[in-house]
Amino acid sequence: MCLSKLVHFSKAILLLLLSGILLPAPLLAHGGVGVQHLNNVPAGPFRVYVWSDPEPPQVGEYHVTVALTENMEGDSTGLAGGPVLDAVVTVELTHEESGETLSARATHDDALNKLFYEASFEPARQGNWSVRVSILPPGCATAQGSSEQQGGDSGLSCESEQVVSFQDEILPKAFPWRALLGGILSILLIMGAVVLYWATKPPTAIEEPAPAKQQEPAPAGGHS
Repeated sequence: MCLSKLVHFSKAILLLLLSGILLPAPLLAHGGVGVQHLNNVPAGPFRVYVWSDPEPPQVGEYHVTVALTENMEGDSTGLAGGPVLDAVVTVELTHEESGETLSARATHDDALNKLFYEASFEPARQGNWSVRVSILPPGCATAQGSSEQQGGDSGLSCESEQVVSFQDEILPKAFPWRALLGGILSILLIMGAVVLYWATKPPTAIEEPAPAKQQEPAPAGGHS
């Protein structure tokens, strides 16, 4: 490939890379990416970290991500204890104006990072919501419709439920202007890369046919 073709091809690749960067990226909140509400909060035997997404929160989609570590005595950083992966974590959302309540178990199933617990909701109301995170020791479970706690095989009492909470405002669902504009810009950049490549591509040299070789005339008198 000649140098000029290499330069033009590099320009096209650069535009394609730029379009890839500007493509609307999916929300990556499933696993601790998002807005952090609680950071290194002591709760009994646990240290609690909580995030939510998307940002800003909108009607129809709300995820809560929780991380737990061991609460080690004398450690204020929360870094000394290892991760707690088998606790029973329940997230409850309460709409402050109407009193509507949504509840879901937070598990590792939908989290991209399996060190985190995640619960997903589809709130239908805008406004202020109270988010309550309940944590039970490993092996405990809450009987549905009852506050009676059963089980327990971790050496910790199932009576020691730990609760942390925060408030968040869920906004009306907005038209995805950013995603739309990003998609249009990406398409324009791809089209521009293609047009630039073909417009600056050197013309292919047309090979002229070789002249026909003329046969030498036979010597006068013919063969002896």
